[in-house]
Amino acid sequence: MLATILTAHLLLAQAPTLAQATPPGDDNPYEQPPTNPPLPSKPQRREPNPPSQPAPPPAAVPLATGGTAPAQPAAPSQKPPPQISLLSAEPLAGSAAALAWAGWSSLGIAYGMGITPRDDVGAALDFDWAKTELRLGAFYRRPLGTAGPFDMAGRLGLAWYHDFGGGWIYDANHSAGGLELAPALVLSTHSAGGILSLSGEFPLTVTWSGGGGLLFIPRAAAAYEAPLYDELTLGVRFALGYRAGAGDAPLSNGRGDVQFLVLAGYRAL
Repeated sequence: MLATILTAHLLLAQAPTLAQATPPGDDNPYEQPPTNPPLPSKPQRREPNPPSQPAPPPAAVPLATGGTAPAQPAAPSQKPPPQISLLSAEPLAGSAAALAWAGWSSLGIAYGMGITPRDDVGAALDFDWAKTELRLGAFYRRPLGTAGPFDMAGRLGLAWYHDFGGGWIYDANHSAGGLELAPALVLSTHSAGGILSLSGEFPLTVTWSGGGGLLFIPRAAAAYEAPLYDELTLGVRFALGYRAGAGDAPLSNGRGDVQFLVLAGYRAL
């Protein structure tokens, strides 16, 4: 009986605490209270356009070994210079030109053409009227690089040689035939609207008349050519050398060799 009374007393003591824990008007303790309506969403900010991307690299080219290598851009073709010359160190680059000369003591004409962007070939005819010597042959020219402000090239000539033996200037002259090999080193640069050319020439002539002989005529030369109009150029050439030889070659007793020529060039292509 005493235990029953104590239990009833404890229940009555806890009743106010339970009443305070339950909020008023909440019949269903598991029901969620209403939430506030969502706020209006902010307008999205437009992102700026991305910067332009660089062009993709050239496509790879497969190699025979199984790897790949980047494709190389095509090399631009070499164009001929505005003024061309057969005496300079610049290649004709696929063009063609003719050159004529007259003076002391030679008359002649030459024609050359570029067979590649760097290689030139041509033919030349020269007659030394003072010594009555005729040379008919061909030449080859190729650039070798640069030397300071000058372009540099090598030139090689091969010609049939014949001395007619005329004695109206040189009494000791006599007839002979032979073959001439003429290597040369050429430097040139554009100057004062034209082309200045310097050359060291070393022609060696083997003759077979009589007992045979040898002629060696090294010379240094300078030439200047300026355009008269688009295709035609005019110029001068001065050369100073020494003529010596051996055997029965004509005029081989040792003497100075001087040339002064007026030049006329024509661009054919």
